[in-house]
Amino acid sequence: MTSQKDGLGCSLQREGEVLVVALAGAVDYTTIHTMRGALGEAFADARAHTVIVDLSEVEFLGSAGIAALVDAAGAQRDRAAPALRVVVDDSRPVVRPIQLTGLDDVLALYRTREDALRDAGRWSGSRRAAPDTSR
Repeated sequence: MTSQKDGLGCSLQREGEVLVVALAGAVDYTTIHTMRGALGEAFADARAHTVIVDLSEVEFLGSAGIAALVDAAGAQRDRAAPALRVVVDDSRPVVRPIQLTGLDDVLALYRTREDALRDAGRWSGSRRAAPDTSR
């Protein structure tokens, strides 16, 4: 599934038991329905054991996007939902709001989609409990 609505590009791609929700553009109150719809579809997929949210092409992450990530992380903890991974590029403007809200201590953050895919089957806790993948 690929769509471009209200300035937010969104695609849903399957890689085995992993679903990747790739977003591009601005995530704010005018585009959040696209993000939430894609996350809802990904988390409802019975074959997915991991959902990767790729924010590497997001230019702005507003409070509505932060709230959607909080809700997704809560759903993962509250029930047998797929594990959540979030791809951010440290130089991108999405990292700062995640850090300011403390979500960098809650979400499993990755610099590349490849890193998140490689780690998809190995770990499902908070970032602080993440395995050392630098070796």
